[in-house]
Amino acid sequence: MFRRLVQLVLLALVVVAGVVLYRTASLSSLQPPVPAAFDDPTPLDAEAAVERFAGAIRFPTVSREDAPHDSAAFRALHAYLAEVFPRVHATLERETIGGLSLLYRWPGRDPSKAPIVLMGHQDVVPVIPGTEDDWTHGPFSGAVAEGFVWGRGTLDDKVSVLAILEAVETLLEAGHTPERTVYLAFGHDEEIGGRAGARVIADTLEARGVSEFAFVLDEGGAILDGETSPLDRPMATVGIAEKGGVNLQLVVRSAGGHSSTPPPHTAIGVLARAIVRLEENPFPASLEGPGGEMLAFMAPEMGFGARMAIANRWLFGRLLTRAMLGDPATAAMLRTTTAATIIDGGVKSNVLPIEARAVVNFRIRPGETPASVAERVRAVIDDPAVEVSGEQNGRPPSPVSDPHSDAFRTIASTIREVAGEEVVVAPYLVVGGTDARYYAPRSRNVYRFLPVRLEPDGLQRLHGTNERVAVSGYLDSVRFFQTLLRKVDALP
Repeated sequence: MFRRLVQLVLLALVVVAGVVLYRTASLSSLQPPVPAAFDDPTPLDAEAAVERFAGAIRFPTVSREDAPHDSAAFRALHAYLAEVFPRVHATLERETIGGLSLLYRWPGRDPSKAPIVLMGHQDVVPVIPGTEDDWTHGPFSGAVAEGFVWGRGTLDDKVSVLAILEAVETLLEAGHTPERTVYLAFGHDEEIGGRAGARVIADTLEARGVSEFAFVLDEGGAILDGETSPLDRPMATVGIAEKGGVNLQLVVRSAGGHSSTPPPHTAIGVLARAIVRLEENPFPASLEGPGGEMLAFMAPEMGFGARMAIANRWLFGRLLTRAMLGDPATAAMLRTTTAATIIDGGVKSNVLPIEARAVVNFRIRPGETPASVAERVRAVIDDPAVEVSGEQNGRPPSPVSDPHSDAFRTIASTIREVAGEEVVVAPYLVVGGTDARYYAPRSRNVYRFLPVRLEPDGLQRLHGTNERVAVSGYLDSVRFFQTLLRKVDALP
């Protein structure tokens, strides 16, 4: 009997091993082939293109939560763009939407084909007061030095605006007319939510009967090199969805009184306990959705052990999840995140607070909603003394676009054609917010990618000090959009 049991166990192990090895061996690359090189007739004066880009950085088009936009800076930028891209402004239809946003229309030869939208935003975040002298080159200098262009917007996101316009300008010079209509949508308030810019542009197009797009491409992922890539080669991440968000307010009220006769827990103590419960009980993690798709694209390009684990998530799912949860960057793709960001309570050291408040920020993964997040928060805190509110102001996560669509493959093949065949393209979940979310109801193919190579500290520079982009990186961005605009003609 015992021998029979051992034989059955060994047989089961052999079967499991066979399944594991078969699934591992069956993995094939999901990378699109790179087409053969061809003579590119599109002109590009690299030095002049870089100077046009640098010139746009010199306009302080800042978005602030607590102050109106400096419309003069935006309108000066608009005039500058009209001056340096004369063919674009002579050929495309341009209009100002929502006060300061720009919408261009490049009519295609076949009006029956669904148009595409290429997006970027003109606005930038403020420079933190007192840090101006910490910049190697001034934040609005547009300096071209040490192989970089320096200043606010070089990464986020005038790089997209200028690279798209440069690409269209050169394609017009080469005599190119697109098969399908192309819209260029450049918002002015993305850094504060895009409600007056991108949302109004999308609504305006829908009101005109333009309500379905072949694909939409906005900022989002980038090309990760060196320390920033999880592979032993460069990886380009293309966002197929973005997280939602909600700020929930926690409020605790009490009778107050003198601190010499305190209750067991003051309002601040009750609030603190609620926050600790939230941090100690994070939302469940899942390998389904964009995080799982990213792994599927990466696995065929990895070593045997990683390939085996990813190909057999039914067996190694818990180990994979645990490994990804060990890094905040990858953990954020697997779960709704919890971050207590503001706390307030009390007025004097010897006065018991009558009220304590906190704001907890949640970034919501696809499959959950602001309402479901609030429901779980109340259940985890499990204390009627803590009032939870704010879910009605939340933003749900975007729908998930297909990483196996013709549109995604076109974007991926363009990346590899411009950046090199060694680059692995993978879908991922954007953990922040972009203007692309306003197009989610209008296209099944909404993607997010910034065609630049990030330095190892690029994410810190993005909204921080010494924001910059390599000159070669900007020129590759122009070539990316040149190539993409030629390739989209072949889309069905």
